[in-house]
Amino acid sequence: MSRNYHGSTTKDKIVKATLDIISGEGFQNVTIRKIAGMAGVNVAAVNYHFGSKDAVINEALNMVTLQLEEAFSCLKSSELEPAARLESFVRQYSQVILEYPDIIRNFISQSMHKNSVKVEYQEYLKKEGIVLIAGTIARIRPEESQTVHFMRTLQLLSSLSFPILMGERIAEITGLELSTPELSNGYIEILLNAIIGTN
Repeated sequence: MSRNYHGSTTKDKIVKATLDIISGEGFQNVTIRKIAGMAGVNVAAVNYHFGSKDAVINEALNMVTLQLEEAFSCLKSSELEPAARLESFVRQYSQVILEYPDIIRNFISQSMHKNSVKVEYQEYLKKEGIVLIAGTIARIRPEESQTVHFMRTLQLLSSLSFPILMGERIAEITGLELSTPELSNGYIEILLNAIIGTN
């Protein structure tokens, strides 16, 4: 079951293995033994670097948060026109959420329930992410009000998140397999046209 994570440190191998288990089997199936087996290390190495399964999972969640934040950095590019920035963001963001749907569902679930868990991604959205999207939309559609820019931002993020939340049920309900590249690209085009186009 061990995977070969070339050029990775032991700590990185452990985090990558944890992400692979979460992606393939879900949070509920993560165990220290599975992590060690997939990373090609012993259980003691996992405990040495992280101390607990929860600590490894938190590190994996932070890694996905960083990937999502990196997608937002597309919106800061001064080399691209606003519409191209938005498209680049949506495509990169979609790639991350399609790769880690179980983690995205977890982020959304934790955000919906007022508990003591601090969701780094939610904090990033609040601090910077939402404003970056709305600001880019404002440059694309300057004739609209700030309220509409924020509504379009919510519409965009909701449209990207809903298929992830529904998972396989989307295919059952609609017959659409949005995880296939062709349908995923078509879905993204429709979303972008709603903002960039004249709709």
